[in-house]
Amino acid sequence: MRSFLVMLTGLATSAVLSTALAQEQPSQAYPDAGAPTDIAADIAGSQAFRRAANSPFKFITLTFENDVFVGQDDGFTNGFGLTFGRGPFLEFTEKNLPPHLDFLTRNLEIQTKADRIRGVAHMLFQHLQTPQDITIVELQENDKPYAGFLAWQSTLFSWDTNVSDQVSLTLGLVGPATFGEQTQEAVHRAIGSEIPVGWDNQLENEFVFQVEAQRVRKFYRNYSDRFGIDILGLKSASLGTVQSAAKLGLAVRWGTSLEFSHATFALEADRQVNALALSERNDFFVYLGARASLVLNDVLVDGNTFTDSHSVPLEHFQNQISGGLVWKFGSLAYVFQLTSSSPKTPVLVTRDTFGALSVTYPFR
Repeated sequence: MRSFLVMLTGLATSAVLSTALAQEQPSQAYPDAGAPTDIAADIAGSQAFRRAANSPFKFITLTFENDVFVGQDDGFTNGFGLTFGRGPFLEFTEKNLPPHLDFLTRNLEIQTKADRIRGVAHMLFQHLQTPQDITIVELQENDKPYAGFLAWQSTLFSWDTNVSDQVSLTLGLVGPATFGEQTQEAVHRAIGSEIPVGWDNQLENEFVFQVEAQRVRKFYRNYSDRFGIDILGLKSASLGTVQSAAKLGLAVRWGTSLEFSHATFALEADRQVNALALSERNDFFVYLGARASLVLNDVLVDGNTFTDSHSVPLEHFQNQISGGLVWKFGSLAYVFQLTSSSPKTPVLVTRDTFGALSVTYPFR
């Protein structure tokens, strides 16, 4: 019955998803780098376009999320991510886009719209979730289940000076096969924290997936030669057994090199690829954002989709507040973010609060 409800509610989200990045008529393919007169002037004259017209960068990012950043040890407990990316370039080709992603997005603006710069990132990540009390062996029926989530996520980026589009495909697993118990025990021993004892109650092994689209648009911008401020609007829609949701948010940024650093901006710390890594100088910006979400299903709350497992009621209306610092110094670029999220279930009243740190190294 639950899988049937997931499919029904997912249909509503898919309608948002299919229109988020679709266009009425396909545009011409991106022109060759040797013909900049066909590109919008504000793109053609930019540092980002010059880099895209030549050879793109490659980069690797390591991300670590943990609630010990804020002195907690419950709920969302920790996550790791390793991202490999390439960009910027002027068009997606068989050299930079896997066939399955080309099939998924070939009729969407993210591929077909002209006057855009593009990039791609692939991330392997692991997220862990525990109840608030990790010292109880027995099943805690009035708290979120123990869960390990291991997945591969591919994200396509397409942007100009005002708008950035992102489309991602996530394929992964929940359950003991994700090695969540072993990872958390190793981390807790390393940092001298309490060892969790309830992992025998975790979700069962199950394949999970999600398709998501996000658009970031500048509502306001005021840039000088060095410093600037802007306000970004964010909207996204997702469909899948991982989560189906519609989300709206706002973020204020202040700092340097804001013109194109909205290209990969996100309020999820593990999704924010650091665009400042491609800057020729030491740049930075700070940001503060808030988001409201309508969540239709969430495997980490609802439990396994196709088998019986521990679950709790899902809170469909959720909110999040995030703030952070993005900077580049020398050959490395960094993101540090603090996040406070409302409970995912009405059986809990405490917000999930955690921090995240990522380090990016660009190379050719």
